[in-house]
Amino acid sequence: MNRIAALFVFIAVSFVSRGEEGLHESPDQGVYVKDGLYLKVALVDDPKSFLAEWAKPQTPVLKTRTSFHRGDIVFPAVMYSTNALTPDGKADIIYTLLFRRPDGSIYENPKDLTVVDGPPPKGIGLAKARSGLKIEDTDPFGEYVLKVTITDRIKDVTVEMLFTFSVTDPNAKPPEISVPVSSEPESPAMESPTPLPTTRMRSFSDDRR
Repeated sequence: MNRIAALFVFIAVSFVSRGEEGLHESPDQGVYVKDGLYLKVALVDDPKSFLAEWAKPQTPVLKTRTSFHRGDIVFPAVMYSTNALTPDGKADIIYTLLFRRPDGSIYENPKDLTVVDGPPPKGIGLAKARSGLKIEDTDPFGEYVLKVTITDRIKDVTVEMLFTFSVTDPNAKPPEISVPVSSEPESPAMESPTPLPTTRMRSFSDDRR
């Protein structure tokens, strides 16, 4: 069952380097920069610690992950800056999260979450509404896919970012690797054990910037 917990934190942070224009994705982070619109999504596992860091005057250090355990929260932190404002100085950006199970079926799909619906901060802001996935003990192991869709409704621009993450069993033993015996010395190919992910969605949001 989904539970909503309010997080009341005022967000302010100075600008950071924005890099080249376009969409850049990595397993744990995605960044879009073009025509005055800056969007960044990062997968963090400790929302309260992240928000505490974000509230500090210096630029926060992101602690991201792509591998989780049961009991963790997979929190896609959505950050933004935009130069598109209404005549009265308000920005209007929303986002949607789509989590898919290992078998490809839709797991959770919170829609039209508010990134900003008023005057934006001078620097980079954090989404007003926040939602994360709570991994429960009964969730199946497997790799999950998250699609984050962000729309700046004033610019009429929509950006999609894709992430994959796994939730592994910390007690799982790595598979045994059999190495053929040879008279010639050689370096056996070592295979990394496939992560065994797990996940279930719990939502939480904040009614303030």
